[in-house]
Amino acid sequence: MATKTVLTINLRPHLEDFLRHELKTDKDGDIILSRHTDIGKMIFSHILTSGLGPVHPVLDHPVRFTILTNAYNNVFLKHRFCYVDKWGEQKINDYIEAEFRQKMRLIFEAGYSRKCTQKEIIEAILEEYNIKNCALNYETIKKSDYRNQKKVRQSLYNTIKPIAT
Repeated sequence: MATKTVLTINLRPHLEDFLRHELKTDKDGDIILSRHTDIGKMIFSHILTSGLGPVHPVLDHPVRFTILTNAYNNVFLKHRFCYVDKWGEQKINDYIEAEFRQKMRLIFEAGYSRKCTQKEIIEAILEEYNIKNCALNYETIKKSDYRNQKKVRQSLYNTIKPIAT
C-alpha cells in the first residue's frame, strides 16, 4: 500500500475555498499540490524537509495538501518530513490572496461590462467558488472590489488632470 506525502498549512478560509476551486482534490478531500500551476509552484518553493518531524503549533485553519511525487523527489520525500515554516506560510497566504484578488478583479470587470450589480457579482463569486456566505467573506470580496474601483478612479483622475490644468 502506497503512502502519500501530506503537507498541512494554515490558510484563511476564503483562500482554502479559492484553492479548492482552482486546484484538484483527492478522494480524502486534500488539495492536490503539483507544479503544473503557478500556485503549486509557489507553495512548492516554500516546502522544507527534515529528518525529524517538526513541531507544529496548533493551526487556526489547517488545510491539507497531497504532494505529488515524481522521479526527482520521490525517494527524498518518502524518507523525510515536509513542512512550511511560519514565514513561508505567511508568504503563501499573501501570494494566494494576491491571486484571489486578481481573479476577483477580472470577474468584477466582466460582470460590470455585462451591467451586473455589485451584489449579483459577489453572490455569483460566493456560489462559484463555494465560499461560505458569511458577512466576513461577503465584505472581503466587496472590499476587494472597492480597492480596485478606487484605483480605477485614481487612474482616471490622473489621465484627465493634465487636460483640466
